[in-house]
Amino acid sequence: MDPIIAGGLVSAGKNLLDGISNQLTSKKAVESQGRISFPAELGKASGQDAPKPFSDSKSARSALLENPQVSSFVERNENSQIYLEKRADGSVQFLSSSGETLVLPKESEACKQAINYFDLCLEEKSNLSEFRPNAVLFDA
Repeated sequence: MDPIIAGGLVSAGKNLLDGISNQLTSKKAVESQGRISFPAELGKASGQDAPKPFSDSKSARSALLENPQVSSFVERNENSQIYLEKRADGSVQFLSSSGETLVLPKESEACKQAINYFDLCLEEKSNLSEFRPNAVLFDA
């Protein structure tokens, strides 16, 4: 038998079996096994489980200022520029032009809000810093 034809028959048989098995498995059964979609898994792995709770950067900023750590940091650095950066480990870092820093661990709710603020600033192209290309301004 010709190898090309044999390969085509094997491929066709595999596609047929996959189609039948997918038809036999209901969505309920798949969900009960704990399988989730690729975008949901990717969001979970990157620390962005939930959809963005804020629609603009101003509302995200005001929600971040409700956090005691963040508000205290901003008050201490009132006359300085404050930048927000994402870090490689999934946490975020506030940097002040005075040299003070504040790191929010990636498990915290404030970190998720800060990442949301960072992403919204990039989407809106607002509060971008010319001097720190990987950061957004927080005091704007």
